[in-house]
This record gives sequence, structure tokens and C-alpha cells, in this order.
Amino acid sequence: MTNEAPQRLGFIELAPGVSRRHALCYLFAAFVSIGLFAYLPAMTPFVLKVNLALPTGEQGVATGILQSWQEISILVVIGLWGALSDRIGRRPVYVTGFLLIAGGYVLYPLAHSMPELVAYRLVFGCAVAALGAMLATVLADYPAETSRGKLTGVAFFLNAVGSVTFLVGLTQLPRWFASAGASELDAGRYAYFTVAGVTVLAAIVMLGLKPGLPSKASERKPLHLLVAEGLRAARNPRILLAYGGGFTSRADLSLITLFLALWAAQSAVAEGLSASQAAGKVGMTIGVTQGTAMLWAPVFGWLGDRMSRTAHFALAFALALAGYCWVGMQDDIVRPGAVPALMLLGIGQVSTVLAATILLGQETEPRSRGSVFGLQAFFGGLGILAISSLGGWLYDRVGPSAPFTLVGVANGVIAVWALWLYLRARSEARAQAA
Repeated sequence: MTNEAPQRLGFIELAPGVSRRHALCYLFAAFVSIGLFAYLPAMTPFVLKVNLALPTGEQGVATGILQSWQEISILVVIGLWGALSDRIGRRPVYVTGFLLIAGGYVLYPLAHSMPELVAYRLVFGCAVAALGAMLATVLADYPAETSRGKLTGVAFFLNAVGSVTFLVGLTQLPRWFASAGASELDAGRYAYFTVAGVTVLAAIVMLGLKPGLPSKASERKPLHLLVAEGLRAARNPRILLAYGGGFTSRADLSLITLFLALWAAQSAVAEGLSASQAAGKVGMTIGVTQGTAMLWAPVFGWLGDRMSRTAHFALAFALALAGYCWVGMQDDIVRPGAVPALMLLGIGQVSTVLAATILLGQETEPRSRGSVFGLQAFFGGLGILAISSLGGWLYDRVGPSAPFTLVGVANGVIAVWALWLYLRARSEARAQAA
């Protein structure tokens, strides 16, 4: 372990051995990663309409199928990515993930059939698994304990800034390319290729992350043992809670990028807009949720350093319960009256991911964080797989709002679980003090 005095990045104290350059490179990854995760699914309604000419009544199930296959690939590899990062270091996994996601962005708009789209979403899923595991793991590695909430809040603020940049700004690319004379098919391809260029840049920036291993080289273990560490960690009831929270919080984000995007796109097309114009409407709708999340993330991260982190967790999922159920009550998501519900949706969504990350970072040991966070992401993948399959069916059979109500109820269950743990811990503390 290094004997150097810890460095600071503004008001954030960094862990020993972590430099300002390492932290800034990570924050760049935080800026681009969530936008990259969201942009491809958010633009999928455009691809289904323009590339495949799929009827509107079949797009909900198709969207769910594509996301389900993506999540299957994530479930297969995400635990391995986390465990691998404990063996070879975070940096090579980060670089590999960004290069893989660039490949997914190049291939996806070239598809003309569902099997092609599925194949390319498998590539994309492998990349999302690597980057998702590293986002959480490095965020746990880099701050001092007293600044964990602060750095998490800043990282999630940048997550939301990046999402707004991609989903509000870059979803306009097809319309801009079309207005410059490109066909709708080519306009979509140029948009995807532009984003692929951003991912290559990100891979280069990741070379500035902290090199080496998170623990001594002599501590290396086989991958299956590192994965087992993540399972054993669930004996801690707060880590088990964070795993449960990962199941629903990842489903939260998936719901926004899948079914909110599809709902907005179909509403825009029904109003007579072209596919390129509808893509812009999707970006504006999701931008309301992500813009609100951007402003809320630092506030909720600050709260995480000033209250019990189990209570913080319960509050996060209660906010998500309210946001998702309110959106589930809407008749038309693109009308101005839906904006307050979309704002609360953004608050709830970012709060759940942030609270789960802070709690898990507090409860895990540095040398096993890759395994634990990888396993949490695995449970998150299960959540996305569940909502993708069931949500697509509900979307087409019951209505666009139905998946949101379902996820709202799931968040409520987690909120009650967290509140029970919090109250039990307080009761035990009082009993010991008596």
C-alpha cells in the first residue's frame, strides 16, 4: 500500500494511491457511459421502424426481446468481468469495454432483420457488462470513506449530464443528417457511427486510470473463487439488500430507455412526425427525466454522507415507487401535463442506483469489490431481463403505462425491506445501550 498522503479533487478526498488524474479519467467515463448505455436502446424504435418496417403493434414485444437477449449476455459475463478486474486490474477491463461498445454501435444500424439485431445486442450487452461493473467498482475504489457520498453524487451528476447530452442532443442527429439530404436509413447510420467515435475516444481516455491491481499480486485467486466471494458477501444483510436493490434499480433505467422511449416515439409518429423527428421527441421526453436526475444526484449523494445509509436506501426506493406509479397513471407521456411525473421518475431512478452504490461501497472490502459489484450487476441484469420480457408483453397487451406501474410496486417492496432493516438496527442498538 502506498505511503503517500491522500490527494483531493476539490472537496473530495481520494483514497491513498489515487491521483487527481485517475479520478478525472473515471469521471469522464461516468459522463459518457450511461449515455452510451441508453442511446442505443432509445434509438431502437427508429431502427425498428426504418430498418425493419415493423408494425407499431409489434414493437413492444420486439423491444422486449432485444433487451432480453442483451441481458442474457450480460448475465453470462458480468460476474466474470468484475472478478477479472480483481485479477488484472480495472483499466484493461474498462478499455476493452469501450472498444466492444464501439463495435456494437457500428454494427447495430446495419441490421435488416431481428436475428441481426439480436446478434448485435449480444455484443453490446457484453460491453455494457464490462462498463457497468467497472463504473460501480472504481467508484468504490477511488474515494476516501468520508467522501464516498460526495464522489458518488458527482459521478451520478455526470451520468445524468451525459444522458442528457446523448438523449437530448445526439438523438437530434438523424433529423440533422436527414435535413442535410441523407435518407432516413443513412441518417440513422451516421448517428450511430458518430456515437461509436465517442466510444473510441473514451477507450483512449481510460488509459489514464490507476494502473495495477486493487490488492497485492499474491492475493490473486481463480475467477470462480472471486465470484464465490460475491455470493458469500450476501451473508451481510445490507449487501443482500443492495443486491435486491440492484435487481430493481437496473430495471428502472431499462424501463426508461426501453418503454418510455417507445411510448414517446409511437406518440410522436401518431401525431404525424417522421421517424427522424420522432427520435428527437424521444430525446426530449427522456431528457426531462435525466435532466432532473442530473440536478438531483449531487443533493442525494450529499444526503448519503449525512444520514444512515440504510435509511438513505429506503428513501431512494420510496421516491422511485412514487415516480413510477405516477407515470403509470398518465394517458399520454408527451403532453406537458406529464412533465412533473417524468421529473419525479428521474429523481427516483437516480436515487435508487446512487443509494445502492453508496451502501455497497461502504459494506465491501477493497480486494473483493469487483466480485461484489459484479454480482450486484448480475442481479440487476436479472431485473432487466424480467421487465424486458414481461414489460414488452404488458406494453402491447395492456398499455404503455403498465410496465411503469409494475416496476413502481417492485420499488415499493425494496423500500419496505430497507426500512425494516433500518428499524431493526436501531432497535438492536437501543437494546445494547440499555
